[in-house]
Amino acid sequence: MSAITAIQRGRVAAENLMVDTVTVQRETVSTDGETGVVTRTPATIYSGKAKIQQTSPPTGPSEVGEAAVYIGQLVLHLPVTDATAAVSPDDLVTVTACLLDASLVGRTFRLRGPSHKSFATARRFPMVEVTG
Repeated sequence: MSAITAIQRGRVAAENLMVDTVTVQRETVSTDGETGVVTRTPATIYSGKAKIQQTSPPTGPSEVGEAAVYIGQLVLHLPVTDATAAVSPDDLVTVTACLLDASLVGRTFRLRGPSHKSFATARRFPMVEVTG
């Protein structure tokens, strides 16, 4: 089996595990020169299947001020398609459906890194949860 055939099969297998649905949006920010009012306009970059993965158990606690913070790495997996090619760091991801963990629905995350790889079976983006 060639490497290309193996990757194509791997992509099918990876997509079969993407049972969640997300919307990825990019915000355009503009400021009115006279009033100083900031306007944020979201544009949908991608909407479709995905998988949310925690790649390592939370470590910690780390002390931040007086708070104990547990740090773990969350990763968004998207299909390797033309539709996901424009997704990039700083985009916002909202989980719109989650087959196996309803507590993820409605949560929003910010992508924190790129996803570049020649032999990728999925586009994988590190992310952090947006709260407040």
